Amino acid sequence: MNKILCRKEITLTDVEKRIFSEHLKQLELSGNIWDLFGEWVARSTPAVSFFYLKVYRDDELIGLGLFLKVKPVDLRSSYSGLRRNVLLKKLAGGLSMLGNNCLYISFRNLITSNITRPFFYKEPALADAVMTAILTYLKNEREADMVTIIDTLTHDDLFRREGFAAYPSSSEAYFDALRYRDISEYLAGHRNLKKHLAKSKITCLADVQQGPVSEEDKRQMNACMSSSVENSNVNNPCQKFFEENIFGTEVFDSDKYLHIVVRVEGVIAGFHTFQISGADMGGVLGGFNRDYSRNNYLYERVIAASLDYAIQNNLKRIHYSLIDNQTKLRLVDCLEPCALYFYSRKALNRKVFAMTYRFNDIFKVHMLENSGRQSSDACNQ
Repeated sequence: MNKILCRKEITLTDVEKRIFSEHLKQLELSGNIWDLFGEWVARSTPAVSFFYLKVYRDDELIGLGLFLKVKPVDLRSSYSGLRRNVLLKKLAGGLSMLGNNCLYISFRNLITSNITRPFFYKEPALADAVMTAILTYLKNEREADMVTIIDTLTHDDLFRREGFAAYPSSSEAYFDALRYRDISEYLAGHRNLKKHLAKSKITCLADVQQGPVSEEDKRQMNACMSSSVENSNVNNPCQKFFEENIFGTEVFDSDKYLHIVVRVEGVIAGFHTFQISGADMGGVLGGFNRDYSRNNYLYERVIAASLDYAIQNNLKRIHYSLIDNQTKLRLVDCLEPCALYFYSRKALNRKVFAMTYRFNDIFKVHMLENSGRQSSDACNQ
């Protein structure tokens, strides 16, 4: 019969996880890739809920997608201009409540470790069938007023064929750690970084530590995260939920995650937390306290320390999510093009999204990447 259909579910058993073990093996990942998403599913609320889209061929599980629902979606979450203007912030908040739109989002570049695309297959040959089934389900889901998926260009033609509009996004940034035998080889190609790391080396130190994290360190890391959120170029559509819940997860209360912290005179001034899965190391979240940032090169120190750790521990890649600042663009050595794919059954939503996208956070970081590349090309001519 071979009928392919997609179902929305909120559990993923160990038996079902093993169905995708070959896919994880191809990606050089381990089974802990499911851990963080499983925690978020357990923390779901009526306003923010996480779920699996499972694809079946008859009764056989062959594919999986990781998604979340936000209702009502807050317009301020995707437009920094609305967040930073007091009057517009109030207006957008009111309109969000009145509109009561429900948004479905893929679980990538949001609150995950960005190690992999949010789609999994029992075997590679099933990729197109699984993707088609998931996108068809999303288009037919009456609850979803809008769907956004940030993804690599791997299935760009399939997204477009299924009626999703493609919008520009900044690239995914990652390190190919296998390029370097030791950190000195990387620093040799980044002389300014090498000079910056040599400054304030007595009072400003980068440290790599495994969890769990002490309550005082948590407090200092939370302050760093809050400072970054306030000044960030990109917030996710469930930003408040993330901030309220992340410090209660195993991310900070277990030894499953790695924390690279930069202390200035003993106080954590910046950090980045990673999940290590197989041969890959993926950023979960980070934060930098602007009160300590002047001339301390906090972000640069974290980047160098993460690469040094990966080289020393024979890891293959370090994933740093989307390009959202010039430092990341300048220092992280590999880029994978991405797009934001959007779908809505409602003509008004499609029109409004198209008209306002140039003010969207994702478009702004796309333009930031473009301007950085142009500046770099001009310097090299």
